[in-house]
Amino acid sequence: MSALWGAATVKLVGAGVDSPRLARDLSTLVGQHDVPVRSITLGEGRGASENISLRRQEILEAADIAALEQGLALLLTSGNRPALLKLRNWFTGPRAGQIQAEVDRALRRIQDGAAARGQVPL
Repeated sequence: MSALWGAATVKLVGAGVDSPRLARDLSTLVGQHDVPVRSITLGEGRGASENISLRRQEILEAADIAALEQGLALLLTSGNRPALLKLRNWFTGPRAGQIQAEVDRALRRIQDGAAARGQVPL
């Protein structure tokens, strides 16, 4: 399975990741970003000095990936930055009737093909 996963050029991961290793691997693939950290030092008689430094932090931690809510998915494609997607159900979209008609047509073709071979249709 890991060979298939590694060879895939498009990976779509939705809610329900329950493998800590997979969540960590996905977090690593999503990457890190710089987070500014502000510190203030109070000196005796010299007032205060402020310093801003950058700290690297995971964009999505493994726990964030494991807690993806229904309707969200992480898309990873070769050569591109990962994207967090909000999914839309096809059956509530503007082309629901057209898509359902195609699904029904495909199902009929499968059933007809199975019947022609003497197999039990779906």
